[in-house]
Amino acid sequence: MEAASKKANTTPAGKLAFSYKTIEELRTVKNKFENLLKLYEQNIKIQSEKNQDYKIAMEKARMYVSHFIQVLFLTSERGEINGGIKYYGFENFEGKVPPLNTEEELLFWGNKVVEGEQKRIQSGGSAIYNPSIALVRIKLEEFKDAAMYQQNLKRNTSRTYDKMQELRKSTNDFISQMWNEIEENIKTDVPKHKRQLAQEYGIVYIFRRKEKKVLNPKELQRDLLFEFA
Repeated sequence: MEAASKKANTTPAGKLAFSYKTIEELRTVKNKFENLLKLYEQNIKIQSEKNQDYKIAMEKARMYVSHFIQVLFLTSERGEINGGIKYYGFENFEGKVPPLNTEEELLFWGNKVVEGEQKRIQSGGSAIYNPSIALVRIKLEEFKDAAMYQQNLKRNTSRTYDKMQELRKSTNDFISQMWNEIEENIKTDVPKHKRQLAQEYGIVYIFRRKEKKVLNPKELQRDLLFEFA
């Protein structure tokens, strides 16, 4: 499309191998495709850049949740909160920190920790510090915000990609139609000359084995190697 557009901008309309209607449609299709492609690339860039913030927020939240659980187990081991771990759902972990590797695991156990600490304190227990549950909650909220934002970025990128796929089909249909029009309107009966003129509009060719046999090496070298399917 770029080559055809340049040809249209440097050649009088009456000397072009396609109609004025096709010229206008070419500009519309080209601009629409380029704008959507630019938006898609921009979405990918933003998603990639913000993914680092997401990872940092996740690591912080994981560290605070893990440290709180470790302090909880140590406190329980010292007998300072006898039976207290029942509020958190850690009875079956035997003093081991539950898995916090995925987003789902981190949010699940993070919420259990916050809710468990609140219930234990409401039942007369003393608050755990270093880290405090307030700090754990803050880091979890920051991670939730980062995760939600990242999910929105992924949805935006996915939506733009789907639109690109739809637009690609209609764009290919237009290119096929335009190339057929160009080849039909090039006025020469010499195949090699016709190919060379068509190449000025961006149409280039790949020759199949049978076609290569009837062309000499110099002709093959001069012709560009591309085939529109």
